[in-house]
Amino acid sequence: MKFFLAMMLSVLLLQCSALQAQGVYVTPGANGPVFSDKPQSGAREVSLPPLNVVAPPQPVATPATAARKNEPPSPEAAFVYRAFSIVQPENDGSVLANTALFEVRVAVDPPLQLGAGHAFAVRIDRRSVGQRFTASEFMIPPEFWGDVVPPSGQSLQLDASIVDREGRELKKADPVRFFMRYAPWVNTRPPRPVPPRPPSLPRPPVPAVGAAVQ
Repeated sequence: MKFFLAMMLSVLLLQCSALQAQGVYVTPGANGPVFSDKPQSGAREVSLPPLNVVAPPQPVATPATAARKNEPPSPEAAFVYRAFSIVQPENDGSVLANTALFEVRVAVDPPLQLGAGHAFAVRIDRRSVGQRFTASEFMIPPEFWGDVVPPSGQSLQLDASIVDREGRELKKADPVRFFMRYAPWVNTRPPRPVPPRPPSLPRPPVPAVGAAVQ
């Protein structure tokens, strides 16, 4: 609305300037004087005073607008993490996951801001794990895989991010690729117990030298 009023004022000023440059003529009419920029029979030229150009009013800043302009950024928006990386699994490494349960470790500097609602979010092959983690060491739950566990030797990509309480990404680590590895089951049954040996019988005494044998 303000822009429209400013445009109309500019058009009127241009029209008045053009009239001043061309001259204005007044002719008596039945209902009063008639003004025109073209001279007619019986018309006389009218000298117009200089135009008073008034600048359009500037919007007035309300106290709420001034407060928002001067208020400092929120701690969540101002906080910056210097470093964030995935430590485990290693890139091109492997994890032992016979039960599809394996550990992830991350390193972050400075420490995770728990009071601001920050947390770790993880994706495997671009699929969200569906949980938020607040410790730098955590386990990928087996429920993530569902009923199908990746075969041994399959390459997977792990992505990790730091997110705020609304889920906005604050810092992203470089992704790593790793392989699922399954160890063969080993027979861990304890050895069979060895039966105890029977007690040995006492040996007869040896006679002394020169003693008579009865």
